[in-house]
Amino acid sequence: MIGTGCSAIQVVPAIQPYVESVTIYQRSPAWTIPRLDFAYPAYAQRIFARFPTIQRLDRAATLGFMELGAQAMTRRHWLLPAFRAVAQHQINKAIADPDLRRKVTPVDEFGCKRVMPTDTWYPTLTKPNVELIDDPIAEVTSSGIRTMDGTERAADVLVFATGFNAHGFVAPMEIMDEDGRTLGQAWAGKPRAYLGVSDPRFPNFFLLYGPNTGSGTGSVIYTIEAGMSHVISALEALERANGQRIEVHQEVADGFDAELRSALAVTVWQTGCTSWYVDDDGHNPILWPWTSTAYRRRTERIDPTAYHIGVQQAAGTT
Repeated sequence: MIGTGCSAIQVVPAIQPYVESVTIYQRSPAWTIPRLDFAYPAYAQRIFARFPTIQRLDRAATLGFMELGAQAMTRRHWLLPAFRAVAQHQINKAIADPDLRRKVTPVDEFGCKRVMPTDTWYPTLTKPNVELIDDPIAEVTSSGIRTMDGTERAADVLVFATGFNAHGFVAPMEIMDEDGRTLGQAWAGKPRAYLGVSDPRFPNFFLLYGPNTGSGTGSVIYTIEAGMSHVISALEALERANGQRIEVHQEVADGFDAELRSALAVTVWQTGCTSWYVDDDGHNPILWPWTSTAYRRRTERIDPTAYHIGVQQAAGTT
């Protein structure tokens, strides 16, 4: 198993009982938290059915916890030690071996890398048929993997839990503007969009869960719903104006991007760790540097001064 991110912490516990041995190659560890995922018992479901307000309060408590995490990672860094203490306790509770504890304990700030929810990762690492290697990989050989210290370990199967192109967004689609330039070319490797939804060079085009709409702690569904509200509001404005073309003003998009980059600079995600959030140049196209409720509030209705609505049909945006 190459990698110890979100894919690996799910795959390894699933296969461990069925394989003779599994060797895990780790570049750097990330903090985890308990999943807190459980089935509601029948009595709770009956209470929710009879008193819907209690169910809404339960849901609000979940959202509140996620928003607390967002506050810790963006502005209120004094909250981070409490989250880090929970994560450290999860390690200490499951792992007694000091060397293994050292290997899995991050040196990065809590939240700089993706925080991974799990209840099974650390207990699995203590199983007798599991070995965690933190020496860098030198090469894949014909019979296994050799690490930089010269040790070669045999392997029948290699599992690459090494992530995906999180900065691709609309890939593999190619969205072109009126001049035939693709969205990827316009972004020039630095994806960005007004509220993660609109690009001034691409009229009549909207993104859902676009650049800088990830929360780091919250629900993707919540974010997509908020973005959809913005799109519907824009289409309603277009219909009221009897228009055929809507696009965000360039200066509005530029102003928002400057505001967003300034806010990102003081978040935990920009504290220097290696993560898929940030590219090699330090550009973060993934995360929203405020709370999820702030995103919903800002996207709920369009600002009519932010968009230009015209009657000419946009040509060539495909």
